[in-house]
Amino acid sequence: MSRPNLNSLPENERLTLVSLILQYVTPEIVEEHRNAALSGAHSDPVLFLSFHRRYIGGLEGFLQEQGYPHWVPLPSWNPEEPIPEEFNIPNTGPGQLENLNPNVSFSPQFDPENLANYETVEELGAAIIPLHNLVHRRIGGIMNDMFRAPEAPIFWPFHSFIDDIWWNWQRITVVVPSCIGLNIDEAQRKLHYFGLRLITKKNKPFPTWQRIRFQNPPSKSVIPYKTFVKLFF
Repeated sequence: MSRPNLNSLPENERLTLVSLILQYVTPEIVEEHRNAALSGAHSDPVLFLSFHRRYIGGLEGFLQEQGYPHWVPLPSWNPEEPIPEEFNIPNTGPGQLENLNPNVSFSPQFDPENLANYETVEELGAAIIPLHNLVHRRIGGIMNDMFRAPEAPIFWPFHSFIDDIWWNWQRITVVVPSCIGLNIDEAQRKLHYFGLRLITKKNKPFPTWQRIRFQNPPSKSVIPYKTFVKLFF
């Protein structure tokens, strides 16, 4: 999935989005995150990814109901960039955000071309969690309180950013290998559905109708470039 960058939105759109997030985040929503944290959602790598995807999905459903489907999927915030001023909430009191520029990079470790290094979702989640925790600590305030962090609007686009990493991993390790055995046209249709494009390049003396089962390199080391995936046949 391709989520828009929060910092690329016009100021007025960020103001509207942050207002909607504040409407959505009721004490019950915060309690849902608290209960998940107590159940291991910040220590179990798979639960960490799956819970937060469902959690973000609740906000996305709310945005659709309020008439803002263009913000589904939810915009993402890369913690290598500053937090936009509209999302500096809370900015007073003991829980105020302390650092609007955590400057934590997930690159190159989690760039698309390197995601195939993680063979399982457990490996991926375990690798993400320490950097995720570092972002929360560097921002400080309620973002450094796992029971209250969802009260900070920036929590939501940050976890959209995390979810994008998992989505890209799924496309590479699940969708791409599933194309083995399909003919070129079938593979193109499937990849296109998941936002990928097929570049065909012969590296074996087979006709173009040859089914994709002689991959070189193997499927788990297929190299994506943004929305492009090279399937060698």
